[in-house]
Amino acid sequence: MHTTTKPIDAGSPWNVPEPEIQLSSITDTIETEILICGAGNAGMMAAISAGRLGAKTLVIEKNKRVGFIKPYMGAVNSKAQRAVGEKAMIDKEEIIKELVNYGNKCRNENPSFSPDYKPSRYVGSNKVDEKLIRVWAEESGAAFDFLADELSEYGIKHVSEYDIGDGHHGGFKAYPTQTKLVVPFLKGGPMAIIHAGIYVEERFFVKKIKSLGVRCMFNTPLIKVIKEGNRAVGVIARKKNGGYIRINASKGVLICTGGYVADAGLVAEVNPEATAISVLHYIQEGTVGDGIRAGIWAGGTKDKYPSAMVFDRGIARPGEKADLPIRRGGSFDSFFFGSQPFMKVNMDGKRFCNESVPYDVILNPLQNQKNGVACMIWDANYWKQVESFHTIGCSRMVPSKSRPRTYEGMGRFMNSGMLLMMRMKGYIKKARTLEGLAKKLRLPEEEFRATVERYNRMAAQGVDEDFGKQAKDLLPLGRPPYFGVTYGGWLLTTMDGLRINEDMQVMDAQGNAIGGLYAAGDVAGGFFADNFYPELVVGVAVGKTMTFARHAVLHMTGAI
Repeated sequence: MHTTTKPIDAGSPWNVPEPEIQLSSITDTIETEILICGAGNAGMMAAISAGRLGAKTLVIEKNKRVGFIKPYMGAVNSKAQRAVGEKAMIDKEEIIKELVNYGNKCRNENPSFSPDYKPSRYVGSNKVDEKLIRVWAEESGAAFDFLADELSEYGIKHVSEYDIGDGHHGGFKAYPTQTKLVVPFLKGGPMAIIHAGIYVEERFFVKKIKSLGVRCMFNTPLIKVIKEGNRAVGVIARKKNGGYIRINASKGVLICTGGYVADAGLVAEVNPEATAISVLHYIQEGTVGDGIRAGIWAGGTKDKYPSAMVFDRGIARPGEKADLPIRRGGSFDSFFFGSQPFMKVNMDGKRFCNESVPYDVILNPLQNQKNGVACMIWDANYWKQVESFHTIGCSRMVPSKSRPRTYEGMGRFMNSGMLLMMRMKGYIKKARTLEGLAKKLRLPEEEFRATVERYNRMAAQGVDEDFGKQAKDLLPLGRPPYFGVTYGGWLLTTMDGLRINEDMQVMDAQGNAIGGLYAAGDVAGGFFADNFYPELVVGVAVGKTMTFARHAVLHMTGAI
């Protein structure tokens, strides 16, 4: 068979020695049918799927608790979406084409950015696996229908977020893919699922898998895969006390251990574009690439093209730079307001791109800007402008009009509180004059004033002569006080992992499936390449993660 992926090079950071475990160190042996390594989005979906099929299932997790279950679950034509009707329905072939070509689109054109604008040509060489994208497009609806049915006994509702305005963000098309699980108020929701996630993690997912007879072992990291011939038959894991345990899995091993974002040095080496523009680092603890390494030791191969999820919400103090060392922080250390398409300038006080674009399209240019950061500017009239922008997904500020309610959009009161908190921490600067704001942000005063004056003139004319920004988003800065903040990327996760086929089986260097070995989530690759994240296909990362986890279980049990 033709070799589709080269073996790991000798100088690769993934080429590390496989640990040798002495038999005397293995103190216990466990027999199961399905072994799931990792208890995050993929692991929990897989556990529910396996438990419902009646398979003897064990989940091992490196940390002491379940990983954060993300609320943005991208799906295509689920029951929740079909109940809404045409506003939430998606053309499968269109969205497959969008994802196959994402990151390869020629984004340097200067179109009029009318609502019906579509990029006219593509470049690149299709670096993703279209078969994987088709699995998500064809199976995600059924996967989330299944999950919704399983969690319905707790009063949880699966709803569609279809309020995407005119269907575009600037000149880029948006898709109503976002769905989410809404927890009843009396059981801690909906704010818990939106902001904390803890109620869904511990009170519902764990409760459900226990009710299905699935066993969980925490503080039990995967060390290596055990193979017999070209088939994975189990793993060796480490116990909390430092000893080792052998776990035999007769039907299959599913690796769901996440990416490698928690190892900043590794990210800088493998994914340098991500670190070059990041000032904030929010991670799932323990995601240091050990699942990827275990798959490689078992004969698997890794994606050639790096990919990371980086949002334009990394807040910094004036004078700070992007790149290592990246400051660690949680959700409330990030700057959700940063995704609003206000005027943005580099550290020379000049605009550098159209601000009304997806995350990666405004972040990528920062690699060529001073300090790898920029400044966003707004004035006292900002909330009316936010209402006009109508951003979607997790950048949404204005409450959604979707029904049933999705509780998306933090609203003016909560947003004002977050802005005040960032001012008190010294990040956001305020001034009565543009010169005063420039001084606080360490921008050249004359150049900054000239940039704002030109921006305001173009806003009055309704035509962005520099970058083609849509007139709806080309709004003036003229009502003091003025506000500004230095920002860069907010690095969340890596998305390049083990090469898998359309049944989620890990593949060797010759493109053959390794029997009994599967991967899903950020530990697996093939879905994204050379880009930071298709923002306007909201929830696609978690959507493909959970869809693929369920597919893997169905395949290893012979259900498909």
